[in-house]
This record gives sequence, structure tokens and C-alpha cells, in this order.
Amino acid sequence: MKNSPYQFINLDSFPLVPKGTEAWQRLVDIHKSELEARGASIMKSVIKQDILKRMTVEADAVVPESFACRDSHNPFLDQDDLSLSEDHPRRQKQSTSLNSIPYDIISPAHALHQLYNWEPLKDFLSAVLGHKLYKMADPMAALTMNVMNENQNHGWHYDESQVTITLMVQKPESGGIFECVPNLRNEEDDQYSKLGSILDGDQNGILSLPVEPGDILIFAGFYSLHRVTHVKGDQTRYVATLCYKDKPGVMNSAEVQQIFYGRVNQG
Repeated sequence: MKNSPYQFINLDSFPLVPKGTEAWQRLVDIHKSELEARGASIMKSVIKQDILKRMTVEADAVVPESFACRDSHNPFLDQDDLSLSEDHPRRQKQSTSLNSIPYDIISPAHALHQLYNWEPLKDFLSAVLGHKLYKMADPMAALTMNVMNENQNHGWHYDESQVTITLMVQKPESGGIFECVPNLRNEEDDQYSKLGSILDGDQNGILSLPVEPGDILIFAGFYSLHRVTHVKGDQTRYVATLCYKDKPGVMNSAEVQQIFYGRVNQG
């Protein structure tokens, strides 16, 4: 079994090692430019197919221990603000149905765990984002696998992290499409009018990103409204979220921990 992340990566297309070469810097510049221009960048087929199969088998083994998230939440994943009117976009409920495999049940022997802790990947992503990244301190959310089967979905929401990094491990037979509205909000304005239109069914500005197994997606999850449409068919949708932060010691909020893992750990 291949146990080194060096062997997980299609290095011919993604020369993540050694750091600092002309090819490495050129790759950094490509993805940095895409992220700045579009709010998202996709590293296509960065993970080898045999490693994806291994990751799928390893995920299958721990699914019975996963948390079944069946939640109704607002797009900001925070507490309901009763001072606002019932029809305010900030109070509009979104339904999410998925299972979550948290970091603390993913074995260090698993390929996904090894990839997340691989320094060359973190160094590359740090260069793309323009600041040093640290592994998230949250014992559950640092690395997670979202599991979606038939009719499961993830409702419209913003992430707590400014930038979100995901790896598609296995796609379903159909459905399970990642949709987003790039940079819908900014630091000064939550753009409630536009948000309300999207929540009411307006399709204007919604992009479907062509994410395939083996792709790493880097996107501005804090600023870009996004969702996953309902999965169809018998094949499970597996997508891992690799959480790195711009400073050490960062945890998810208690509200987000409770929604996605069914327990709170702020220690």
C-alpha cells in the first residue's frame, strides 16, 4: 500500500515538491490569479485514482461512526436573530441532510489524514493564499468527510472560514452538484437583497463548478454563498474538507460543531 503523500499526487501536473522551483511558483501564480479573479480555483486531477479508491474504502469503514446531520439552519450558520422580521434573509431556513466523518475518527493510517498533515501541500496552499497556514486546532473540524447518499443535500450557507479547501473523493451517479454565488457578500455589506433573491429561487449569478474526483477546490467560502444539490442514485458522494487557518489555535463555533458533529468540544 502506498503510504507516502508524495505518491498520492500527480506530480507531473502538480509539482508540489520541491518547494520554490520555477514550476512550483508558476503553479502558485495560476491558482492565486484564478482565486482572486473568480473566487474559486480548481486543482484538476491532483490526486491519483488508486488513492481515491483507497480513500473511499477507508471512508466506507468509518461511516457507521459518522454523525447524521439533519438540520434546519440560516445561511450564516448562526443563532436565529429574533430582532429581525420573519421574512428577513438572515432568518430564512435551509435544510441540510448529510453524514459527517470528523477528524477524531479518521485514523492517522488513512490516506486522507496523511494528505492533510503533509507539509508540502500546506506550503503550496499558503503560497496561493498569500499567508502562512496552520492546521486547525478543532479536533473534529480540522479534517472532515461529508457523506451524502440519495436525497441528501447541503443547503445554502456561508462558511466561517474565509477560504475553504475541499477534495472530491467520490461523486454520485447524478446530482450532488456544488453551486455557488461568488463573492456575494463582502466585509462591509451582506447584500441581503441579493441573498434574499437567491433564497427565493433566483438563478442569476449561480455557478455550477465542475468538480470531479481527484480535484482540490479552493474557494472563498466566507464570501461566496454555496450549496450542494440533492444526490441521486446509489453511489455515495464523498467530499473532504481540509481546514487550515491563518493563525494557530482556531476552533469552530459551538453552534457549528453542534450542527455538524452533534457535540461540542471547545477545549
